[in-house]
Amino acid sequence: MNPEYFLCPLCKCELSRDDLNNVLCHNCNKIYGTFNHDVLIFNGCVEKTDFFEKQSAQKLSKKYLNYSYDDFIDSLNKRELFNMDLLNKKIGITRKFWWEDYIGKVSNKDILEVGCGVNYLVPYWVYTGNNVTAFDICEESVFLTKNILSKIGLFTDKVQLFVGDADKIIFNKKYDIININNVLHHIENQDKVLRNLKNCLKENGKVMIVEPNYYYPFRWIIETDALDPLNFVKTYFQSNSLIEEGEKAIIFSRLKNILKDVGFNINVELKDPNYLGYGTIYFLDNNPSLVNMIYKIDQYIFNKILPRIFSPFEYLITSQIRWFLEWKY
Repeated sequence: MNPEYFLCPLCKCELSRDDLNNVLCHNCNKIYGTFNHDVLIFNGCVEKTDFFEKQSAQKLSKKYLNYSYDDFIDSLNKRELFNMDLLNKKIGITRKFWWEDYIGKVSNKDILEVGCGVNYLVPYWVYTGNNVTAFDICEESVFLTKNILSKIGLFTDKVQLFVGDADKIIFNKKYDIININNVLHHIENQDKVLRNLKNCLKENGKVMIVEPNYYYPFRWIIETDALDPLNFVKTYFQSNSLIEEGEKAIIFSRLKNILKDVGFNINVELKDPNYLGYGTIYFLDNNPSLVNMIYKIDQYIFNKILPRIFSPFEYLITSQIRWFLEWKY
């Protein structure tokens, strides 16, 4: 990871690496992080990583123990929820490559993966020839991603991984694609983060966003405070580490207002069609006929009659508003 990709938050000078593997601003004489096994780890991330994130990474590490290149290639052919590979299904992936119908296959681009977690995306971006910068606040997730890339032969000089807090990083590099997958609902200062990300987007670049919908009925019941202290479903999910305590999904009317205020056009808005499937298919690994039936009910009935506000996820593709660019330059 090149520390010159980042700026000092205080004086906006480039960061650099010293002989002790510290990442610092020479102008301010302030250390912002250090390198561990060639992975840049910014200060303050360990303190903000909770038990839920560490536990999730540990569980995934066991599942990826015997992962291979053939497993990875096989997973790319499983694009929809009804046949989704187990590793991606269990972390909430319902559709792969959803953006291709709108901006085509992404290759030979500079990509920033925000809150990369552990899923198909970073390996796929590398596999399709992109230059990838990926980070997460959870150190365990970043090192597991590095390990997976090494296992399948994709850990090359085309990928840069680091541990960082999206709320504190100032980038000194421009990207064609910034991908935000299931991350914003964990971030308190969404407007600040989106503003910073807009500043490192190339003029014709795109920001792609996938987030869970707060009003999706299955999610609302496990996140709402309105039924406390009698919400036994919420209590069960929290006590079994199935959701983080205090977690709240996205209210998309608010997010879209933030995006417009920050200076983004919303070019594409999609609803996830898995109304019934998202709340059931995760528990039906060994019943393919029932899974297929639920998937078809979603596609041909619920997707046509139910409104966007009740869908499990929304998908957005955004770009910078033109007059923001003209004012900037």
